[in-house]
Amino acid sequence: MNRSGRFVKLTAHGLLLAACVLLTACAGTARGVKQSVYQHDESLSVVDLSHSQADAMVVIRYPAVVQEDALTAYYRSFEQNAIGGQVERSDLQPMETDRVAQSIIAKSNYYVMSLYRELSQGFPKDSVLLSPHVIELDENGRLTSRPLLASEQIPSVVTIDFSVYSFPDPRKMMDSPPLTFGDIVTPLFTIHSNRWVQAPTNGLLLASEPLVEAAWVLAREEAGGQVDALLGQNKAPVRQLDFVRYLDRGDMAFKDLPLKGPGESRREVVAVEVHPLEKIRLDPATMTQLQENPGLDPFAEEFVKGAATRIVTALNAADHDRATFFERQAALSEFDPNLGIAFLSRSGEEGLRARLQMGEALIQAERRFLSAQSAALYEGAYEGTYGDQMRQVLEAEFNMLEDRRDLARTQNWTTALAIVAMAGAAYAGSDPGSSNFFNSRTFGNMAMLTSLWAMNKAFSTNAQSKTIGENFLVQMAPAINRQVSVQVEWMESTEEITARDFNELREKTLALYQRSVRGVNSEFDPACSFRHPAMDVAGTWFGGCDNGEGVSSGYGIVVDQQGNTIEYLGAARDGLAEGSGAMIFRSPGQPSAVYYEGSFSAGLPHGVVWVEEGGRKPRIRTFQAGVDKGAADVDQLQRVKF
Repeated sequence: MNRSGRFVKLTAHGLLLAACVLLTACAGTARGVKQSVYQHDESLSVVDLSHSQADAMVVIRYPAVVQEDALTAYYRSFEQNAIGGQVERSDLQPMETDRVAQSIIAKSNYYVMSLYRELSQGFPKDSVLLSPHVIELDENGRLTSRPLLASEQIPSVVTIDFSVYSFPDPRKMMDSPPLTFGDIVTPLFTIHSNRWVQAPTNGLLLASEPLVEAAWVLAREEAGGQVDALLGQNKAPVRQLDFVRYLDRGDMAFKDLPLKGPGESRREVVAVEVHPLEKIRLDPATMTQLQENPGLDPFAEEFVKGAATRIVTALNAADHDRATFFERQAALSEFDPNLGIAFLSRSGEEGLRARLQMGEALIQAERRFLSAQSAALYEGAYEGTYGDQMRQVLEAEFNMLEDRRDLARTQNWTTALAIVAMAGAAYAGSDPGSSNFFNSRTFGNMAMLTSLWAMNKAFSTNAQSKTIGENFLVQMAPAINRQVSVQVEWMESTEEITARDFNELREKTLALYQRSVRGVNSEFDPACSFRHPAMDVAGTWFGGCDNGEGVSSGYGIVVDQQGNTIEYLGAARDGLAEGSGAMIFRSPGQPSAVYYEGSFSAGLPHGVVWVEEGGRKPRIRTFQAGVDKGAADVDQLQRVKF
């Protein structure tokens, strides 16, 4: 629960002020590209060769609501760290930019459902989860975000950050800055995975151009935080939205980041793929039919299908077991901390097999529960009242833009009022018993004073009966708090668990685990050491131990006083990497990490090794005592099995 428990609610006064701003913009044209740089490939489908059935394919994160305490910080950060140019403050009132900031929250809630639907239809059942975030202030008064659902506690192969964007100065809406209004949409999104999937970029795979630096910092912080959590120094970090980090810090202008464009020429290079900032124009013919045919989705045709193809490409290129290994360890630890430690050692002991199977079955049940919550959100935000109202908003905005493209701005007064009023109704939550905030007669006579009175009355009633807060998701999807039953299938038995929220479900899954299997007798010695020849301190080994030093298979971490970090997963002897394994080296002084996988001896790469560095193609080399001796034969490479 947040400190105040109160969230943002729009007012009629502010919305009407925004209408006036819309009318003062200079005449011109608002155009966008016809289609995203990412093209849809109908022949491409997801290939999942993983051993685990508990993980999700994709978790989609997005900004859903702003906590009231964070409103001022959100508004001013949105204005100060603008994407697409500087905001001229000469005669622009703060309230004018505030309405634009509110609109991108409302529209992100709507457009994200297009991506969710596209992925859900083509992916295995219950494998796509939604994770709406609340924007709030942290303990230091900085802008941050946190998830409202537990979707991010489920192991997932990739995570998507999605939102839409508009330039803060509404007077520029007809010019070149980014815009989400009517038939114009400017999407922002990133794709990231676990650091072991693409170590040099800490798991960051793709980012919209304005978010690259923010996403890079968060990926690096997340990798370091997860290591600290394994060492028991803090809890695993909750990653804030990349967009919110950008709003709080702006463009950090890092140098020498490994980046590449969406073209084919550098596809094999280990780098973050940069998605250009695109102002996409949706199909005009479709925009006029949104209300009559809710099944039409112009955003899917112009952007989402191409983005989904890119997500499928990332999924097919990733080792799913590698991507979810450490998240599965964290999830198993919720049921039994010793089981999580045993999982790190990748022990094949028969005594652990039943416990691991039970743990995976419970995670799978939790995923199904969260999938039902995601489906309820979709039904409310896209197919329910909220979706109906947003389609009214978009169609009305489109009509206004079409008029402004051809007619004088003075002829758009009534249309602008209707647009802003409906936008407020959609975000604040109108009467759930009505699928249309304005009936056709009211909308058709908006120029009449009686219509303005009716609009104000509707806002007054709405303000008294609705609040924006933790109930916001329930307003969008009344079924979000219904009881959901999921089945746990383990060995040859099936048990049904019914819960109303995730906390209740977790209590029941934990109780089921505790009465079904005995706890693991931990053989982990917290004093067991792991070392690296280049580090002057000893680290920690999670696995077999002999005379205080790591042996057999397991996972080791070493962090020195300068912050240099070694992570190793594989075989060890005498506390050093020995045999087949994989190693990540991160240094505070270097933008990207270095990854080695193959043969090790005395703690160093020795033999045939796969090497990944930021900005370069992966290469297979022959090493001798840590020294690169030249190219090697791929047939001699021994990859690590997660």
